[in-house]
Amino acid sequence: MKLFYDQQDLPDAERLRDKRFEWLIDLQAAEIAQSKLDDAGFLFGYERGEDRLAKQVADRPHIRDQPEDRRDLIHLEDVVDKLDSHGIEVRTPKTWVLNLDDGPPRNLTFPLFLRTSKSSWKRGGQQAKVTNLKELNDETELLRRSFGWDTPIIARQWLDIAVAGQWMFGDVPQEIRTWIIDGQPAAWSFHYLHAVPDPAEFSPTAQELRHLEAMAEAVALPFRSRLIAADFVRDVRGEWHFLEAGPGAVAGTAHEEVFKFVARSLIGQTPPPPVSKVGGAF
Repeated sequence: MKLFYDQQDLPDAERLRDKRFEWLIDLQAAEIAQSKLDDAGFLFGYERGEDRLAKQVADRPHIRDQPEDRRDLIHLEDVVDKLDSHGIEVRTPKTWVLNLDDGPPRNLTFPLFLRTSKSSWKRGGQQAKVTNLKELNDETELLRRSFGWDTPIIARQWLDIAVAGQWMFGDVPQEIRTWIIDGQPAAWSFHYLHAVPDPAEFSPTAQELRHLEAMAEAVALPFRSRLIAADFVRDVRGEWHFLEAGPGAVAGTAHEEVFKFVARSLIGQTPPPPVSKVGGAF
């Protein structure tokens, strides 16, 4: 099996300071355009839509992910619905979907934070805390001006999160990204390592890691993707909450050792497990 990347993604990787492609090249990854029809492996890149992925892996059924593998992981509301329909219960903020012509749901409760299907709720640093209907309308209008006039808005229960440090946008949350291979949690990493290389009071205990591992395994259960990135955040009481999940092939990280461990594990290698206070293997 082989690792693959798309040469056309390199300019964006340089602009975004995304080191994943340098690390893939270190691991002897091949350019997807040079792949053979019978090649097997895993393709890393960016989320550019199902049609683009279909062209990248056309007639190469053994290169994952295939478009159908990712389909249910692109939009947050689809992830939440999938978990609900399979009866999977993990601690997560209560979530409502606000479509263009919908009024506020009758069971809507405040305070809230808002996001869109694809945007992260951390976007822009500090989140506006929505405490009433006027603020809800104001925030909804702001998001739709940025992402499209008919964009569905995701309203989520407000969390008082534990802080790992500070950066230009304000507080950095104590957030972990878990990496799940073929349904089994493989590794974890502090999600904001690029912003706070030495987070304060962050290192999860062995008991917390066991809990996160169990939550990550439950989240991955209904999905087909070979590699899933599932994010969890710690609140001020020390409780962990599931935030979101997506295709691991397009998920970013600043933790080189964890990324290389995951990438090598995907193609059947047995690399030494990374160990640090900001990332490691389960």
